Amino acid sequence: MNELENEELIYVYAFLPAQEASSEKITGIKGIDPNNEVKFYTWTELTAVICKVPATDFAEENFKRNVENIKWLQQRASHHHELMNTLHDKFTILPLKFGTIYENEERLEQMMSEYYEQMKTILEEVQDKEEWNLKIYSDPQVFSKKVLEENREIEAKKKEISGLSKGKQFFARKKLDQFIADQIKAETEKKCKEVHDKILKFSQNAEVKKNWEQKVTGRDDEMSWNCVYLMETGENVEAFTRLVEEYQKYSVEENEGLLFETTGPWPAYHFANFKSLTNSVKS
Repeated sequence: MNELENEELIYVYAFLPAQEASSEKITGIKGIDPNNEVKFYTWTELTAVICKVPATDFAEENFKRNVENIKWLQQRASHHHELMNTLHDKFTILPLKFGTIYENEERLEQMMSEYYEQMKTILEEVQDKEEWNLKIYSDPQVFSKKVLEENREIEAKKKEISGLSKGKQFFARKKLDQFIADQIKAETEKKCKEVHDKILKFSQNAEVKKNWEQKVTGRDDEMSWNCVYLMETGENVEAFTRLVEEYQKYSVEENEGLLFETTGPWPAYHFANFKSLTNSVKS
C-alpha cells in the first residue's frame, strides 16, 4: 500500500479575522477535494479557510505532476478563484495563491503564530476595500495618426528634411521614422499616466504591472497600460468607474484609438501578500 494513500494535508485558501468568522459560518461548500467540505480553522484572532486534501494528489511531488495536467489544473484553479470571490463577498480576507498547502494543523498554527502581527495588519489595511484592474489598449495606426496631426516637433522635422539634398533626405527620413515611433510611444505613456494620476486621488494603493504582449492577449491592438488599484468600496469605486467611462467616451469622440478595460471587484490579491506564502507543502 502506498504510504500516502490515507494521508491528508491541509489546503489553505485564505485568512480572515476570527471575529468575522464567528458571526457567519460557511457550511455545505465542497472543497478543492470534492470529498471534503470547506471549513474554518481558528487560532486566536485569525481564521484560516481550509479543506482537507489527499496527499496522493497534493503532496509536493504529486502536486507538481498534477498541475502539468491542464484539465486537472483548470478545474481546481477555477474552484479556488470562485471560492475566493465568494469569501470576498462575505468577509475581509487575505487571499492566498493557488496551491498553498500545509502538512498538518501544527504547521499551520506555527505559521499563523509567526506571521500573526503581519497578517492582522494586512487584514486591517484591506478591510472594506476591493481590487480593480485597468488595462488600456491602443490601436497603433489610429493613435499614430492623432500624434502625427498634433505633434509640432514631427511637423518641424518634416519641413527641415524637405530642404535637404536627396542623399541626405534618405538618412534623415530613417531617423524621422524612429523619432515618430518614439513620439507615439511617449504620447501613449503620457495619456496612460494622466489617467493613472487621476485614479490615484481616490485609490488607497496601486501597483503598475507589466504589459502583456500581443501573443498573450491574442488582440490586434497593443496593451499600453496594466495596473491594479486598491479602493474603498462605495464612492471611490464609483468615481473610478465614472472617470474611466469619461476617458473612453472622449477617446471614441476624438478617434484616439484607445480602449479602456476594467475588471473587478476582486479580493486584494496584489495588496495582501507576504513572503511566507508560496505554492508548496509547508512541513
